[in-house]
Amino acid sequence: MNKSEKIKDFWNVSCKDYDLHMAETKHYNAQEKILELLSNQIKEPILDLACGTGFLIKLLSNKFFKISGNDFSSEMVKIARKNKFSITNDDAETLNSYSNKFATIISCNLFFYLQNRNKAVKRWVELLDSNGKIIFIEEYPFIKPKSEEMDEHSEKLMNLIDPISPEEIESLMVQNGFSLIKKVETRIDKKHNLYGLVFSLR
Repeated sequence: MNKSEKIKDFWNVSCKDYDLHMAETKHYNAQEKILELLSNQIKEPILDLACGTGFLIKLLSNKFFKISGNDFSSEMVKIARKNKFSITNDDAETLNSYSNKFATIISCNLFFYLQNRNKAVKRWVELLDSNGKIIFIEEYPFIKPKSEEMDEHSEKLMNLIDPISPEEIESLMVQNGFSLIKKVETRIDKKHNLYGLVFSLR
């Protein structure tokens, strides 16, 4: 089993514990704060690249109507679809289901898992309006999850993930023709923060 398949298998197995973990550890609270801080940067149509069970889409749907979601995990997709959202089950590096353009593409808790980040960004550019924006929402430093819900999955997760700093994300995006136009952060807990980075094509 290659690494991509291991990641997919990991999330298919752990998906039922994910929401509880994210809520209990205040990760969802931090995501909501970041979304509020970036609300003036978001326009529809929107693509949430790693929507998970649909947490961000639920928040976005309070203000927007044209929202699509995608997730690598078929089990995550099943949960998200229960909320009647339009969800696909593609690899975020290829997104074979899409040909239409988006004004906002959101990458939340995704970038650390990608096997070929440059390939992914180039594909996202193909789906981005000329004036569109790509928004990253990532925690840093990445810390081994500690909660009753995720303890049994934590060791496996740490072997699959490849965290990079906000500065490294910015460097990669600049190399791909983007400019950082807004950066915000909020505390998850005493040990790490959640960052929101907004990029537009130069």
